[in-house]
Amino acid sequence: MTRRISIAIVLLSALFVSCAQRTSQRLQEEIGRGHALYEERRYSEAMEAYSLAETMALKAEDYHSLGIIYQKIAHTYNATGGHSDEIAYLDKALEAFEKAGKPYNSLHVYFEGGVARYNSQDYASAEKVFRNTMFQAHQAADTLLEAACLEAYAALCLETSRQDPELAISMLARKANELKCPLTCEDRGMLAYAYALTGNTAGASEWIAKALQTAETPAEKAQVKFREYQVASRSGDTASALAALEEVMDHINSVESVTLQRSVESARKEYKAHQLEISQQRLRTTRLAVAFIILTALAIVFALTGFIRYRRLETAKALAEEKAETERYMTIAEDLQIRLKAASKRLPSEKHMSIARFDLLERLCEQYYVYEGTDNLQSKILKEVKSAIEGLREDPKAIKGLEMMLDRNCNSLVARLREQMPKLKAEDLKLFIFAASGFSSTTISTILEKDKGIIYNRIWRLKGKISSSEAPDKEEFIEAINS
Repeated sequence: MTRRISIAIVLLSALFVSCAQRTSQRLQEEIGRGHALYEERRYSEAMEAYSLAETMALKAEDYHSLGIIYQKIAHTYNATGGHSDEIAYLDKALEAFEKAGKPYNSLHVYFEGGVARYNSQDYASAEKVFRNTMFQAHQAADTLLEAACLEAYAALCLETSRQDPELAISMLARKANELKCPLTCEDRGMLAYAYALTGNTAGASEWIAKALQTAETPAEKAQVKFREYQVASRSGDTASALAALEEVMDHINSVESVTLQRSVESARKEYKAHQLEISQQRLRTTRLAVAFIILTALAIVFALTGFIRYRRLETAKALAEEKAETERYMTIAEDLQIRLKAASKRLPSEKHMSIARFDLLERLCEQYYVYEGTDNLQSKILKEVKSAIEGLREDPKAIKGLEMMLDRNCNSLVARLREQMPKLKAEDLKLFIFAASGFSSTTISTILEKDKGIIYNRIWRLKGKISSSEAPDKEEFIEAINS
């Protein structure tokens, strides 16, 4: 009898473990689905996926996953302008990470909450967060987070009623000199304004010029021009201030135009589809009427017309599919462009590792958007973009560059993984490098020529390998993939 009871207990335990594993897998799949929808800017659908994942995480009392879910919900609210909800969910994410015993995640989401409060003009709360985070990041030797805190605190020193330009200058100098983090375009604009507040007109002009040299996007140019307006106003140069302000408005209008275009894109597509349906219905009605009247006499002509129409529709369909494929690859090319550029900036000594491929991607992106809609060029660009992107699959220099970037900025992350899991397959290691570098699932699936679902499953299996290993840093490795 005792033996039967023991066997039953073992079977029930195995069943319980199996059910728990399946639940955890479904939870991670739902989080991944929500993230993929977020990347595609399908925010309503992403929120539905995150809400389902939240229910599953609460039921399983998986507070680590719950923290990730709340953090991603906050990001979704930020993208849609719901800043009060963003703060609320960042606070919930912080609470969940603390329950899960994840100090790294807790500190980073705590800082995100400070930034959200700064954007909501709650400067007192933001200052408290920045001070605490800066100290903790320094204690934890988290250079990137400490640098972000210094930048955020410097901005705070220039925005509040108690302006402290000297402190702002000191913090940005510490970021550049002590932490060896390059100054961004925004940092240089802040330095220009800080020097203007101290009465150093020459220093302000010098930093404005440096900021303009690094401004690339319309948003960055608008930001620098606003700092130029502030500097000119401070020095009493009304004409220059007015000119700078006009350029700011031009850049803002450009950014708003892009935003509005995105917001109405869905409605525009629905309208076009409706109009096409009406046009096709009218065309069918007309042709049936004509065919009824002169059916016999124009039988051959009618057949020829139908054939021509079929060919035109097929051609149009092929062009539309080709354009959609081109746009998909261009989106991925832009993603890779950003990642490769970041790697080259962070690793000056290895800048040569991918510069040729980066230049090619940048040139193709420019050609695409200049000649968008030109069919005779479109196929050529698609071919070259596909070749450039797919070439990364076997490009050891590019992959090695990403690995070096991760090792440098994440405390020898890949080197520790190699050491602690020496039997890890090369393909799994490559997947880890791409995921930890922040590549989207869409980008990874294209580089590796695998379906998104396969990539999700591979990442899940990789997490399982790491989790079941005896690697001392396995939790950090899993967090790097989840981030």
